[in-house]
Amino acid sequence: MRTINFFDGIFWGIVLIALGVWFIVRSRVPFHIPVFRIIIAVLFVYIGVRVLVWGPSIREKNTAVFSQSQMVYSEGGKQNEYNMIFGSGDVDLTSATVGDRSVGAEVNVIFGSGVLRVNAATPVRIHMSAAFGSVYAPNGRSVAFGDSVYTTPAYKDGAPALEVKAAAVFGSLRIVQ
Repeated sequence: MRTINFFDGIFWGIVLIALGVWFIVRSRVPFHIPVFRIIIAVLFVYIGVRVLVWGPSIREKNTAVFSQSQMVYSEGGKQNEYNMIFGSGDVDLTSATVGDRSVGAEVNVIFGSGVLRVNAATPVRIHMSAAFGSVYAPNGRSVAFGDSVYTTPAYKDGAPALEVKAAAVFGSLRIVQ
């Protein structure tokens, strides 16, 4: 998963100037100023204002942050990671095809909810993982804390398949066929 870049050069410039001025002035001021507490508070205020005004600075098409999204499988590349963070989404892997090699995808739900759609006629093995969340498989199996594996009826051991890592952290992910 990619990190969120909330900070830009202007903000860090202001913080560094404020710290420099504080180091120069602190020996000449007769009272104590809790500068580090103020900087941390300003940091949180800055992040909050930035998210409200410009939205989260994640610009990936396969990531839903504070929103709802419909994501569809695309062949090849590194675009097969789908993330729902503080939001909800529908990940459609039904168009995935398996050739001579196994193909992979990753679905992460963090503080949100999601639906993962797979084709029952495609060989699919899903590694379900949950931490303080839940992942529900079509066969009734669910994971609330720990790991489990779900396979479609077309899956054969040792044959190429669609390998999916499905994880839910403080969220919910439902797998449907």
